[in-house]
Amino acid sequence: MSNEELVQLYKKGDKKALNELVKLNERLVYKLSNKFYVEKSNSIDKDDLIQEGFLGLILAADKYRFDIKNSCKFSTYAVYWIYQKINRFVTSKNTNEEASLNIPIGEEDGSELLDYIEGVDYSFENVEEKIYNQELRLELESIMDKALTLKEREILKLHHGWDNNKGMNHNEIGELFSVASSKINYIKKRAYGKLWRTPWGIEKAREVHVYKKKSRKYNYSSVMDDISFEQKYLKDF
Repeated sequence: MSNEELVQLYKKGDKKALNELVKLNERLVYKLSNKFYVEKSNSIDKDDLIQEGFLGLILAADKYRFDIKNSCKFSTYAVYWIYQKINRFVTSKNTNEEASLNIPIGEEDGSELLDYIEGVDYSFENVEEKIYNQELRLELESIMDKALTLKEREILKLHHGWDNNKGMNHNEIGELFSVASSKINYIKKRAYGKLWRTPWGIEKAREVHVYKKKSRKYNYSSVMDDISFEQKYLKDF
């Protein structure tokens, strides 16, 4: 039974469905919990992180809606709530700001939260920019759900490894959809264009211009020049 089917049963009062949903998504919770766990730190217990992760999963099940057109897969939706639940727990436990900022949430190259989404680029030295970039990624998730078709979102997520932290090339995605790789590339670029044409994308373009004029360290130029989210927003997503 799929995640979505189990969530529907859970919303109807089936407690067994929730247990099955938890079992089905154990690996997802463990994966995200591991992103926050620091073995040499005695301040946070790994089991506590896992528990918070499962609470986030249940929260996602409570909030997941089926009445939204082109709604994302539950596993994608759940990542956000699992991450948020664990992140808030860690933040509340960390009294030392420096220790909090050094928790290895993102990948080595600074890609996604949620790659999952792993959303935050921690390679930046400036705290303000770290926070700003995290907010951008969360905004992007919401905008993708609203602006793109289900197929467009799926292609972007597959290409950037949204659900499994392993991106696929155009040929591999094309085989899944039984279409040519050139078609996948076309759909991907069309999706990027849609994102930039949203009010959010237009506002980000304006902000980019302002940041460039102020000569900030954070370099958006490659993103804007290629009209691509790959470098800063969706890389390894």
